Formats: sequence, C-alpha cells, structure tokens
Amino acid sequence: MPGQHDFMRRLREFMVLFVVWMAVMYGLSILGMTHTFTAQTYRNLHITRGLFGSLNFLLFYSAVRLVFPQFLESRNWVRLVLSVILLIFSASAIKFFVADHFFREDILLMGYRDGGKLFKTFWQYIRSDSWSSALVLCAAFAYVLFFAWLEEDKRRKQLALQKQDSELAILKMQLNAHFLMNSLNSIYSLALVKSPQVVDAAHTLSQILEYMTEQPPVAGYRTRLSDELRYLEDFIAMQRLRTGCPDCVQLHVSGNPETHEIAPLMLVPFVENAFKHGVANRPAQPVQIKVECNDRGMDFSVHNFKTRKRKDQTGGIGLMNVRKRLELVYPGQYALTINETEHEYSSNLQINWDNGLAMHSGGR
Repeated sequence: MPGQHDFMRRLREFMVLFVVWMAVMYGLSILGMTHTFTAQTYRNLHITRGLFGSLNFLLFYSAVRLVFPQFLESRNWVRLVLSVILLIFSASAIKFFVADHFFREDILLMGYRDGGKLFKTFWQYIRSDSWSSALVLCAAFAYVLFFAWLEEDKRRKQLALQKQDSELAILKMQLNAHFLMNSLNSIYSLALVKSPQVVDAAHTLSQILEYMTEQPPVAGYRTRLSDELRYLEDFIAMQRLRTGCPDCVQLHVSGNPETHEIAPLMLVPFVENAFKHGVANRPAQPVQIKVECNDRGMDFSVHNFKTRKRKDQTGGIGLMNVRKRLELVYPGQYALTINETEHEYSSNLQINWDNGLAMHSGGR
C-alpha cells in the first residue's frame, strides 16, 4: 500500500537521522573532554547529549519535515518567522519542563549565593537555550536546502534527457522521411521500366522500414552493431537493384559486430549520401564502405567518386542531421571527418565505446 510504504520510508529516514545525530552529539563531546571519565561525567554526558540531544533532534526533525519544506514551496517569510519563533519557544519550554522536574541541579543550577542555591528561571533558560535551538534550526535549514538542491538537480537532468529524446525523435523523423522519399523514388524508377526487381525492392524496403520503426527515439538506446549492419546491407541491396550494378558497392567488415552496440540509424546516411551525389553504376569506380570494430571503438568510412550532375536538390539534410544526432548521442566520443576533392568524396566516422576517451569532430 502506498500509505504504508511512505510511512516505512519516513520511519527509516527518522531512525537513520537519529542515529547519526546522536553519534555526532556523543562523539564531539567525548573528543572534547580533557579530564578523566567518572560516574558524574557519564551522567552529565547522558543528560546533556543523550536526553537533551534527543529533544534537540526532535526540534531538528520537526523543522525538516514541517517548517522549511513548506517555506520552500510558499516563500511565505511571515509564516516562516512565526513558525521558527514558535518552534524555538516550544522546544525551550519542553526542555525547561524536563530539567525543572527531573534534572534541576544538573541543568538549571547557576551557583550559590549566601549559602543558597541559585537556579535559572524559566525566562533565563529560554534566553540561554534559544541560541542552541537557533543553531539546530540552521542545521535543519541547511539539510533541507541540500536535499532540495539534489532534487532540483535531478529534475533538471530528467528535463534535459526528455528534451534530448524529443530532439532525437525529431531528427530521426526527418532522417526517416528523407530516406523513405529517396527509397520510393528508387522503386518508382524500377516500376517505370517494368523491372521484375520491383518486388524484391519493395520487400527489402519493408524490412528496412520495419527495422527503422522498431528503434525507439531515446538517446541512451543502443542496438547491436550486427543488426545495424544488416540494415545497411538491405539498403545497399536496394540500391544495387536500382542501379543494376552489383559490383558498384563494396562493403568490408572486420572485427566482431555481434559483441558491440551502436546508436541505431547512424551509418546509413553516409552511404545514402554517396549514392545521391556520387557515381554508383561504374564497377571501376565503386562506392567503398569499410567498418572496423574492436573493444575500443568503431571506424566507419565511405568513399565514392563524384558525379557532375547533382542528383538531389535537398543536399545535405541527412548528414546535417547525423551531426546533430552525434552531438546528442555521442558527445565527446566521436570524430567525424569529411574530405572532398574535385573528383572524390569521403567521410570517416570514429566512435569510442568508452566515455572516458574524448574525441572531437573534425573535417569540413
């Protein structure tokens, strides 16, 4: 039950704080003692630090649970001042009552005058004890502020993650729409010439779309590198069907992609870019794709020869979005280098699996 669970959590918190509080009270007093321990010393220690330390703890916990959290929510200074005054007065009154009835000579005795004992009056005790109560309330306020800051920091991080996931979802949607548009154009080209390969292309596209829709738009999500490469191979297979040139794309994979993970849909835009703006139907000038992976990271490169004709007026939407995704998903863990000459275009992406290995984006 939620109510019982909350009660047990509060009880555990109370017990932990109480144990820590008493350990600090006794510890500081014992360390500060310079004389020999006697029965009277232990008695005074248990009265001042044990019993009255417990009463101070109740003051501390009341402020932690009742006064300061309400102030942080309402920012009502008048209510805060009145609550603090009431707490200090109530705590001092309770302690005076206990001292006056059970430990009069241990707590209230001020000395002797004309052979008679002098004891603190109620108002004298209130004035002297108010300072210690104020220190207890300062400790309580610091405690509440610290955990309020931790909670706010946690909330800010959660909001940042939600914002990151939202941005990633938008980028993924843009990439998927761009890819789908180009894929449908390829199938449309095959259909115009009544190629029997339209069926294979449509089936391959359905596999590609199935993989794309299965990937959640979450920055921390990773899929197996082997699955990402199979998705890349399906994309290449569809491009081979479109161009009718099986030898115009060369894919080389080294390492064991089964044992590594990568953010999904990260590699295909580089290959797509090679087909959009490069030569893709000449076996002598193939698109070369290389993937090398090991325990430290992955090295992915795409090289193609350029065509004079610009195939896609949408330009670099894909690669621009990939750069943004890399910043969201692999901040400080990747290096992207793009080199372009008059006749050739190449891109190289390096990703470190380990967060401790910082890298920086380079190239153009």
